[in-house]
Amino acid sequence: MYTRAVANWRTLLLTLLVSFFFTPAFCVGDINAFSDHHGGLPADRSVQPPSVHSPESFDLDARAAMGVTASLIEQYLHHALTSLRLIAAAPATRSGIWPEIRPAMVTLCQAIPGAALYIEADGNYYSVERGYTGLNLSDRDYFEDLFNGHEIHGSLIYSRSTGKQSVLMAVPVIDEGEVTGAVALSIFLDDFQQLISESLSLPDGYLWYVIDENASTVLHPRRDFVFMNPAEQGSPSLRLAIENILAGREGYTTYVFAGRNTCILYTTLNFNNWRLIFGKIGEPVEDMYMPKAYDILDRITLTVRQQIQEMDRSLQNVVLSFGESIPAEHIVRNTFRQLYRENPFIVKLALINRQGMMMHVEPSDYVRSEGTFVADQESFFMIQKTNAPVMSSSYLAVEGFDAVNLTHPIIDNQGNFQGAVKLLIRPDVMIEELVTPYVAETIYDPWIIEPEGRIIFDKAKGGTGRMLFLDYRYEEQQTLLELGDKISDNQSGRGDYIFIDPQTQRRLVKMAIWDTFALHSAEWRIILSYPPYD
Repeated sequence: MYTRAVANWRTLLLTLLVSFFFTPAFCVGDINAFSDHHGGLPADRSVQPPSVHSPESFDLDARAAMGVTASLIEQYLHHALTSLRLIAAAPATRSGIWPEIRPAMVTLCQAIPGAALYIEADGNYYSVERGYTGLNLSDRDYFEDLFNGHEIHGSLIYSRSTGKQSVLMAVPVIDEGEVTGAVALSIFLDDFQQLISESLSLPDGYLWYVIDENASTVLHPRRDFVFMNPAEQGSPSLRLAIENILAGREGYTTYVFAGRNTCILYTTLNFNNWRLIFGKIGEPVEDMYMPKAYDILDRITLTVRQQIQEMDRSLQNVVLSFGESIPAEHIVRNTFRQLYRENPFIVKLALINRQGMMMHVEPSDYVRSEGTFVADQESFFMIQKTNAPVMSSSYLAVEGFDAVNLTHPIIDNQGNFQGAVKLLIRPDVMIEELVTPYVAETIYDPWIIEPEGRIIFDKAKGGTGRMLFLDYRYEEQQTLLELGDKISDNQSGRGDYIFIDPQTQRRLVKMAIWDTFALHSAEWRIILSYPPYD
């Protein structure tokens, strides 16, 4: 019944989308005007000079770059809306028959990353990916306005069909004066941001982001910031900057955030009154809590180093007392028992023969592990290969807890490997006791991680033993993973990330500083994190 009509308006939609991607204004570096066929967009989209001159710190044409960014964003939104208007007006759409509506929606979401939807009057809806979803949108904030006949030009949502952070564009379907449904595109913000960023190819040190009229972040190169209100992150200068940005149409200002001075230009997107912010990140600045943070970090690092080095020296003295061969059992046990009594952080000690079998183990709670072979453990392999002491990486011990061992070789006077003495510790228990006096009733949270990403200690205890770069719990925490990469690659430094409170799910910007403890080629990154503002 609708075959010819469907073909005609689908061809029109395809022509519109193709022309969108081949217009000169879409090319980076060209900020020529584009026309708005439905009103609301200016004939000239280039950015006018702000009342305050931009700072010399911008070493590129910041206004031109901001104009390009604004043009790209508005063109995507404008063409999404235009396409939705065409689809909403088509006879097939007014019929409400999903198989007739779907072809045009497929074309739309192939051109602009998102979920294309047909919404029925009761809130039930269809999507290109799932067909009839069985979900309902009638409780969405935009729903009443949409079905009162108003277009939606950018509602921030978590997509129910995909779970992704999205911005919704929607147009009501009107048949004989009545709203019978709506067509919508839920634009995926992460993909949308990547499209813009890849087109711009900004040099390091520059950033851009978009906030809506309520100061919620819509687009940001660091996706953890999306939907956050930057004015609520505690920086007084950022709070004032956001107030000024929302009060004006365009201008220049500066603020301090996450330990950096940032100079910005801003302008208004006429399409929906969002604010585009374009800035350069300046030199690091010291927040009010940083001096104390460095003092605490130095104390924690020194305390951890002294404790482990003391156990390492004690183990070396045991080996020296044994001489060049494995002594009698009673000598081994008495020596182990004395060392165990002297150091409360030792969990167990073991004498291992040259074949890798644990011959004698203390205390008696672990005697059942005697006769167990550990030749396949990395630390034993390394000590056989190098005849040098080893501090292992963290691993899950057979006793069911995360452990680290110190191992020293027993070498005869010909330099031959005769066996080894191993000392096992629980780093989380040890570190908890060592660091608590420094951070109790403070804003500072210590955590320790190996360069490969295994978390040895986490004050919140939820992260201990997890692999930062592999655990599914962290895969969506972009800023934390970025910080983890930086920590892995550098023995000391500073950075920032978004902390997600496990109880409330509230997101909070935190600073992190770190140093390194190293022993026998093993390294621990000792990190102290804290909120930089009241």
